[in-house]
Amino acid sequence: MGGSPVSSYSTAVAVEFGKHLSKGIWGLADKALPVVYGVAYVVLVIRVLPEEEFGNFVLIQEIFLIVTGLAMAFALQPLLKFGAEENTNQRSILSAALLLNIAFILIFSVIVVVLAGPFSILLNSPRLAPLMLYLPAMFAASFVRNYTLILLQSRFQIKQVFWVDAVHFVGAPVLIYAYSKMNLFNSALDLIMINILSLGASSLIGLWFSRSMIQLQLRPGKEELVMMWDYGKYTLGGIVSYMVYTKADSFILSAFGGPVQVAVYNSVKIFTRIFDMVAQVLQMFVLPATSRFVSKGDVASLKVFVEKALNFSTVGMTPVFVLFLFFAPLLVGIVYQGRYAEAIPMLQIFAVLSFIIPASAVGSNTLLGLGHARLGFIIGLFLLIASVAIYMVFIPWLGPLGATIGYVLSTLVLAWMTVSQMNRFVPVTFREVAARTNDIKVFIRSRLNV
Repeated sequence: MGGSPVSSYSTAVAVEFGKHLSKGIWGLADKALPVVYGVAYVVLVIRVLPEEEFGNFVLIQEIFLIVTGLAMAFALQPLLKFGAEENTNQRSILSAALLLNIAFILIFSVIVVVLAGPFSILLNSPRLAPLMLYLPAMFAASFVRNYTLILLQSRFQIKQVFWVDAVHFVGAPVLIYAYSKMNLFNSALDLIMINILSLGASSLIGLWFSRSMIQLQLRPGKEELVMMWDYGKYTLGGIVSYMVYTKADSFILSAFGGPVQVAVYNSVKIFTRIFDMVAQVLQMFVLPATSRFVSKGDVASLKVFVEKALNFSTVGMTPVFVLFLFFAPLLVGIVYQGRYAEAIPMLQIFAVLSFIIPASAVGSNTLLGLGHARLGFIIGLFLLIASVAIYMVFIPWLGPLGATIGYVLSTLVLAWMTVSQMNRFVPVTFREVAARTNDIKVFIRSRLNV
């Protein structure tokens, strides 16, 4: 006798969800690595380095992340999209991505060296200029790592992605600990050299894992190069705005208050790495999955997928909201042992991101997967203007606390814009998203054999 339609549907949901469970666990483990790194960073770096040295390293790190993030958006984000699609010339796509990435990194290596002096003056930090001269070495050390990570993601090799990331995010703290034991760790420069070593080692592991996938040709096809360029220029525009709202806070704060205030602000901003982890996990699955649903013309399945992604990620972030809002004094006290007490109200404000980040991450990656890179670019322009205006209002007035408020408000603007635009193509309602909570229950019951 046949089972009931409801029972059959429940079983199908559980099977479909379980298919991706293994990769999901590896993906979550991979994106937990920056959190592990962040904890070690707090214990081994923020507690140890003088505030000015820590503030200067934060500025170097932000410049590094901006340049590599822009390169990822321009040259490697198209690889993640087109590399996951069927019936494409993979050899030409890989070659085009490599060529665009090399060109981008070389250009910005020259720019940061030329502008080191003026930038140091602008940010009230005389020590910053000589440190910026090491940035090209950091770019070179991370180049192969970033390329192979995207390639592995496009083939859903999430376990290998984890190990490539682990070499850097675990290796760097191990090196910091070793340097400290040898009394060789007391400045921002020491931390830069450690990062060059761990990033370089990560690149070597990435090259090993992806050696069979890297099939290049001397000249990428014109069609693929134009396709990558057209997609990349819009994702680049979109990521510029993202970089402004996530990174400009530290630079504006330094311009008004110097690297010490940057140290105070980033002593609490490091806790937001957990939000970055969630956003990156969602990107790993939402963007390529959306691309595949679109290539098959399966809009109904895409809608279900988006509803589940919004629901599961939001429910999963509730414990973080409770921890940051109600246990901030205890958390900051334990972590910093009396230092950075002014971080407590900032951490409580950051708690609100628990319910904003899932919406912004799912919305933006769905739009990219749908191929609406130009729309993402337009949203980015609005976000750029809005975030700069918000920061310029709150940072001069409230300093690090103003930077915190500005960051949360800017993220809220991004979430509102991306979800409203996503609804034009994949309409979802709050009630439909909330109803997907039952799928979580079905999955749990199936695993517990209830």
